Amino acid sequence: MITLQLTDSNPQPFGSGLAIKLKGDSLPEIQIRSVSDICYCDLECEYVGNVFAEVGGSDYKNDKSQFLFRRFVSSDTVAIELYKSGVKIADLNDNTLGTFYNGFASGNAEQQTYVGFLLEWEDVFAAYGGGEYQIKAQLSTIGVATTFESALFRLMGYSDAAADGTVKIESVQNGNIMSSLFDFTGLEWYQSIRVSGNFYEDSEGFEKIDYKTQNHKKQQVQDKVIENWTLEADMLPRTVSEFLTKNAILSNTFTVTDYNIMNESILRSIEVAPESIEKTRFSNNRNSNYIIKFTSRLDDIIKRNF
Repeated sequence: MITLQLTDSNPQPFGSGLAIKLKGDSLPEIQIRSVSDICYCDLECEYVGNVFAEVGGSDYKNDKSQFLFRRFVSSDTVAIELYKSGVKIADLNDNTLGTFYNGFASGNAEQQTYVGFLLEWEDVFAAYGGGEYQIKAQLSTIGVATTFESALFRLMGYSDAAADGTVKIESVQNGNIMSSLFDFTGLEWYQSIRVSGNFYEDSEGFEKIDYKTQNHKKQQVQDKVIENWTLEADMLPRTVSEFLTKNAILSNTFTVTDYNIMNESILRSIEVAPESIEKTRFSNNRNSNYIIKFTSRLDDIIKRNF
């Protein structure tokens, strides 16, 4: 076999007309949720969360609700809306009824795509009065149009009697929850929810450090009292319980205000640290009860001899 190597009189210049690979952000994996053919509206009442407001009243008399969405590409859009009795009454795209977040300018590239709203029910009550409200968001995400619908809210004027039997949970979220769609690092994202239940100090723990003298007498070095708290949350739907146990409980601060009239003391803005979660299910009911144990975040009931 004879091989001839001929000179290429018209070579292709290197780098001309070649494809270039650019590294871009990966799109999110679409989470497919299992659904049932059964309409639960035929089997159970729709969950309605109570919220309260008093125009010009103290913070504990005025509730807030938060909503956060994410855009993935520049063409994505988020339009947040407020409905009363099924009728749209306002676009939540400014600070008229709360605080509108059109991206977090001081955050990272991902956080700059977030769209959120912190709804002040006091402002809603002043403008539109009490009634049944819902927040909806018209989303266009990666070319797919969807509608988010919140649970229903029953807005009422605050009174001790009306709020009896409820607990308000407030938290500030920072850091990155790996299972979450959002990175809260540095956002100081305020969150609040009101649930049926009660909150109380159930016991006090005791820790001590001492030593024995040569004649076997105990001498105190340090004694500490530990305040233990219990939150009982009743009949929570899955959407509420998942927020409580997989988001709020992981927050940097977790504060509870109890509104039960017959509690042994007034408990407002008690900052606690979680210790355990217990869940109870009932047959023929999709809601669950939760018992969450806490200790006081401020751990300073300490007596020292040094």
